[in-house]
Amino acid sequence: MKNFRVRVSVCRQPRRMVSPGTMEDLVSALRLILLLFAVLTLAGCATVQVSQDYDPHADMSRYGTWQWRDPVQGSTGDIRIDNPLLDKRIRHAVDNHLARRNIGPAQGRPDLYLSYHLTIEQKIQSEIYYSTVGVGSYYHPWYGGIGTETRILVYDESRLTIDIYSADTGGLVWRGVGVFRLRTHKTPEDAAEATQKIVDKILFQFPPLGKQ
Repeated sequence: MKNFRVRVSVCRQPRRMVSPGTMEDLVSALRLILLLFAVLTLAGCATVQVSQDYDPHADMSRYGTWQWRDPVQGSTGDIRIDNPLLDKRIRHAVDNHLARRNIGPAQGRPDLYLSYHLTIEQKIQSEIYYSTVGVGSYYHPWYGGIGTETRILVYDESRLTIDIYSADTGGLVWRGVGVFRLRTHKTPEDAAEATQKIVDKILFQFPPLGKQ
C-alpha cells in the first residue's frame, strides 16, 4: 500500500476571551472527537462488506447436497489470483461453512452447484486526519487551531463472489459478494483463518431470510 501525505493547517482568527475552565473543556472535547475518529477509521479498515442477490421464486429449503460446478478454477492472468494454494483455501473454507449448515458434498447428483470468482482491483482513497489541537490562553485572544493531515492511500481491493446454482434447472439461485482490502499474512494458517472468516460472512446470508 502506498501512502502519500499532504499537511494542511487550519486556524481561526481572534474572536473573544474565554475562561481557563472553558478552554480545558474545549480541549478535552476536541481530543475525544479525535480519539473517536481514529477508532472508527481503524474499524472501517478491517471490515468485509457483504451483499447478496437471489431468485425470490427458488425454493431453498430443500437443498442438502452440493458440488463444485468447476473442479478446476479458470486462469485469470493475475498471479495473485491464479494461486493453487489460495484456490484450495477458498474451497476448503466453503466446504467447512456448508458442513456446519448440514449441506454436505454430494455422493451422486447434487441439489446445488457452487462456483466462485475472485478479482483484485487497485483503489485510491483520501482520508483527513485531525492530528493536533491548539487553543490560546486566558490572557490572550483566542486563537483556535486544528492541525489536519490528508493522506492519499493506494491499496488493492478484493472482491470474492460465490454463486449457487440449482442442479435441476442450471439457473443461478443465489449470489453472495464480499469486498475487502487485500492483505498479506505471515503464515499459511493465518491466511486460512482470514479466508474462513471472509467466506463465513458471505455465506452467512444463505439462504436468505424467509427462504429457509
